[in-house]
Amino acid sequence: MKHLLKSILISSIVLTTAGISTVAMAQSYGSGTSASASQVDNTFTKKRYSVKGSWNVSQKNGQNVIEFNDDFKTKSGPDLKVYLSKAAIEDLDSDKVEGTSLKLSVLKSNRGTQSYTIPADINLSEYKSVIIHCEAFSVLWGGFNL
Repeated sequence: MKHLLKSILISSIVLTTAGISTVAMAQSYGSGTSASASQVDNTFTKKRYSVKGSWNVSQKNGQNVIEFNDDFKTKSGPDLKVYLSKAAIEDLDSDKVEGTSLKLSVLKSNRGTQSYTIPADINLSEYKSVIIHCEAFSVLWGGFNL
């Protein structure tokens, strides 16, 4: 998704395997509207280093959570952090991270499933991207647009 949608799109997919049904809900965030289940898979964009895999945003226990999926992997590096940015990933470079971004956490691992809870007082619709950035050397690894 390149842009936040103005309205909420709800779609459900029913998968049936051996008589077991699973319903998956997907939603896009609109201006200030949050939803009970949001899972929109997408891939990362490389800035300095390759960042591969998919991600989704969901809501758990009333809080928004950014999840890097099982296929996530990137080069390891010192002092890697996960940020929310008010700028789109294509508009960012290392110099712009500090002025446009909110630090969420230290990157938990350079591969595999991991999640980052958005603080309750943060309105996710005010942010355009999630980025991985080496704080110590001011290197923008990559990220994705919300």
